[in-house]
Amino acid sequence: MSMKLKIKSFFGSNRQYAVVGASNNPSKFGYKILSWYVSHKLPVIPINPKEQEILGQAVVNNITAVLQAVGSKQDISTHKTSTVDGVSISFLTPPKITSATLLEIATVPDYKSIVKGLWFQPGSYDQEVLDVAQQIGLSDLVIQEDECILVRGEEGMVSANL
Repeated sequence: MSMKLKIKSFFGSNRQYAVVGASNNPSKFGYKILSWYVSHKLPVIPINPKEQEILGQAVVNNITAVLQAVGSKQDISTHKTSTVDGVSISFLTPPKITSATLLEIATVPDYKSIVKGLWFQPGSYDQEVLDVAQQIGLSDLVIQEDECILVRGEEGMVSANL
């Protein structure tokens, strides 16, 4: 699948978005990317083990809790995850954390039907991360090659008719 098609399929009118590595620090990309989702009025869940709320969004401690909520059609915290068609995830974590998070995702029942896109922001991945994505069967959903949602996100939203 081309990067353009992957970017298009990352977005959807009934999609839940999650930012793994969301940050309360305005100088960090974990803040800037979350802010991009919020400013585009996309339903986004910040994932951070230490924070409670970022940019007015209730934080969830780990991505697997979000996937389980979507898989079982439950809401999580203030997020309406019971009615979405899946989750598209932006990663802003160091590669080691990204790899570990992908392995956690693979423990969730039906994760392959729940995860709709994996956007590895520059700096969040290395060859090991790409290998793990392949190993768990999600490499077709991966956006990388130094693509940044701050640059390509609008195009993806337009192509998905959002």
